[in-house]
Amino acid sequence: MSESEKCRPLLDEAVLHVWTFSQVVDLLDLSRQEHTLSDEEWRRVRRYSSARPARRFIVRRGLLRRILGKYLGRSPEEVRFVYNAHGKPILSPELFSDLQFSLSHSGEMVALAVGVRDPLGIDIERLRNLKVLGGTDFLESPTQEAVRFTRSATSTGSLAFIQAWTRREAVAKAEGRGLQMLPGRYEVDGMTYFLQPYSTSDDSLYRRGFHVHTLTLPAGYVGVLAARQKTPKIVYFSL
Repeated sequence: MSESEKCRPLLDEAVLHVWTFSQVVDLLDLSRQEHTLSDEEWRRVRRYSSARPARRFIVRRGLLRRILGKYLGRSPEEVRFVYNAHGKPILSPELFSDLQFSLSHSGEMVALAVGVRDPLGIDIERLRNLKVLGGTDFLESPTQEAVRFTRSATSTGSLAFIQAWTRREAVAKAEGRGLQMLPGRYEVDGMTYFLQPYSTSDDSLYRRGFHVHTLTLPAGYVGVLAARQKTPKIVYFSL
């Protein structure tokens, strides 16, 4: 167990925890995570068409179980999930816990946000220059959005798009639905990222019940956390 796990501060409604870890591990660590997965998770593993994404899913789920188990006072194998209509995992009611969590991954990094009572959403992205080639969509986005942010093929345009994307995705996760479920996603306002009523401005997000907080992440990544709290204390941990 790392020192950050041993010294983890107590979680309350004014505090949010953000864990970061790599989903690229050696075979020994991979084996440790394999033993914690449920039958349903193994069915998902077998649906992957290649080994690398399958291994990364195992690591993400194994470490998610390990971390949540610390808060719940249970072994990783005892952590149970159920899923809402849009596929968002939540803790099973049989655990009798008000713990809330949200998971995101990009590149080699994974980020997990943990809180109590109120829903939250986290999204991270690896920084890179985005190029629009023909009709290709990037970051699972409509081409129109990508074109407006990357027309000049500059790092500034790429950063603006990625920041807008993470803010929008984090709120969608907090609301418990996928980004594809949000109306108005095919229009972009270059000044405020997205058109009303789904602007990513702070005022718009507050009206939807969430505040968006920029995260401090390892070099090469950006991310945001959407939460009910306006000024939470965000505590960071790493594995």
